[in-house]
Amino acid sequence: MSAIFKKWKFLIIGGIVLVILTYTLGPTVEFTLKIFQRSVDSHTWFYPDWQRFTNHEDGYVVEFPTRPFKYHGNNEMISNPAAISYHQFVSILESNNCFMVATLSESFTNDFTDEQINLMLDVSVKGALGSDGKLLAKRNITLGSNLGREIEFQKAGNFLKMRYYKVGHKLQQLTVLVPLANQHASQSTNASYFFDSFNLLHK
Repeated sequence: MSAIFKKWKFLIIGGIVLVILTYTLGPTVEFTLKIFQRSVDSHTWFYPDWQRFTNHEDGYVVEFPTRPFKYHGNNEMISNPAAISYHQFVSILESNNCFMVATLSESFTNDFTDEQINLMLDVSVKGALGSDGKLLAKRNITLGSNLGREIEFQKAGNFLKMRYYKVGHKLQQLTVLVPLANQHASQSTNASYFFDSFNLLHK
């Protein structure tokens, strides 16, 4: 009886979490594309002035290529009571090269199996791609003992590389968005440095 209850409890909780992820992270990508999509000279490449950024509230440290700012445009997307908060910090290297860290906090713990966490991450990927995204690559990653997912895809004339990590009751999302013309330069330099600089304050 106890095993059956636990199974149904997870299905209910897991279902809510998946709904949260689908209706927040998907629109987040769409909204970001609309806000930061501008005409740029694809041959122009700015060298970053990397700045260490520590977020004690969301529990991470990362280096941004320019001074980051807190972006409030996605708060209205969190309407489910299971979601506690959504914070997004953005750094813009040039007019259409964006580096972002977003943290979705929900009221559930990390008491899920690896299989269940992977299911949540898969839904996050699906939400980011939407109906018009073209998936280029996907792989499983880890940050310490935390499971994650990395994807590369094209959407609305841009190249995006994203990493998701399930960390306790938080979902950490890192994104680099660049014009397709800058895809390879970004992959080999700034994007890699940005992703590798991300770490958790509490292991």
